[in-house]
Amino acid sequence: MCDRQFQQRGTWRKFSNSPPKVRAAASGKNHTGNQAMACADASQPTVAERNVGMIDFDRIYDRHQFGSVKWANQWDEFSPRVEGEDLLSLWTADMDFRAPETVIARLREAADHGIYGYTRRDPRHYEIVQSWFARRHGWSPALESLLPAPAIMPSVAAMLRTFTKPGDGVIVQSPIYSPYFEVIQGNGRKLLVNRLRLQDNRYELDLENFAKLAAGAKAFLLCNPHNPAGKVWTRQELTALNDICERYGILVISDDIHCDIRLSDRPHIVFSSLSEDAAEKSFICTAPTKTFNLAGVPSATVSVANKQRREALLATMQASFMVNANFFGRLALEVAYSTGAPWLDQLTRYIGGNVDFVLKFAEDRLPGITPMRPDASFLVWLDARGLDRKVGGVQRFFVDRAGVNLYDGRVYGPGGEGFIRLNVGCPRPLLRRGLERMSRALESL
Repeated sequence: MCDRQFQQRGTWRKFSNSPPKVRAAASGKNHTGNQAMACADASQPTVAERNVGMIDFDRIYDRHQFGSVKWANQWDEFSPRVEGEDLLSLWTADMDFRAPETVIARLREAADHGIYGYTRRDPRHYEIVQSWFARRHGWSPALESLLPAPAIMPSVAAMLRTFTKPGDGVIVQSPIYSPYFEVIQGNGRKLLVNRLRLQDNRYELDLENFAKLAAGAKAFLLCNPHNPAGKVWTRQELTALNDICERYGILVISDDIHCDIRLSDRPHIVFSSLSEDAAEKSFICTAPTKTFNLAGVPSATVSVANKQRREALLATMQASFMVNANFFGRLALEVAYSTGAPWLDQLTRYIGGNVDFVLKFAEDRLPGITPMRPDASFLVWLDARGLDRKVGGVQRFFVDRAGVNLYDGRVYGPGGEGFIRLNVGCPRPLLRRGLERMSRALESL
């Protein structure tokens, strides 16, 4: 049952997600109940936000002791491990930075409390989510449209099971985040690949091919912004996709997990904000996990404007026991969205500096590698197709010859061959070390 059906206060306040000052600002209400004044208050920095100092993103932390997937160079115990001497791990998409101190403090307080039983979300949980997206992206989803989720990919699986049948076609745009292939094919649906066009080191839509595939599809899995390229889709591009989906009655599942780290002046356009018909057919999946480096304490939200589809999805999620709140995950979401803006602003500037560093370094010292400047996220897509052919596999070459583990572009499907994905969500000294190793390896050819 959705948590919004349980709004009683009781003794909740003492162990809620944050101190009263922060919670009042995040909730969209003030002590007098004046909603207009509350909206203004929510946009103002809290004491916690004003007291955030300059964060040392250059500091390097040892992550091995807590089983980091990234630094173990192995996704899980069922997957192969990348072996190599003294490997620098610049592959999978989590960052090597501490989460905001407000989040750490609240999780520490919760850990010290010592009782980790079943937990409810804050009564203002969905208002906190709504307020974040209204402030950062100009999108204010209706509170009743929001559903809780343990993470985005389990939610996508639930949507496919609810609204498509085995054998139904689902479109993705490759090269693309590899779990999309697994969630479609692993649930018995037909994978339909709409390959993006590479033009002047930027990806563009192939709308003609998309329309052909749409005739045999039931759903479209949109990555917005795009992973691995970090492209922010324009309103015109999204509108063109919406028009085709409307023509063929295709549902749109939009994964917006990388939307918050914005590196260009392109605004993030939420698909459902395009029009009423776009909202009616779409499922908008959001989470703070990439934004605030919280992948290990996941919590997500899905916005479903259509009431009948929302109820159907909730029923599937309830039957799969997906709506119970994770004790630490829901706290992390609430505190991050309530107090994390100053941290994110500093992070974004730092990531932007890392991207600039990579582009300049590649131009000067990485012959055969052309980075694609991302509009969003902490990932840089590197075109190394010529080098890949020369060395017989560029990802393996840098593991063996440089001791640097990057993501092989082949994982991202058709169009990813010869590319590698570099994670720049790390301290710049570590990034510099990795790039210098790569440069020396290229000099040895």
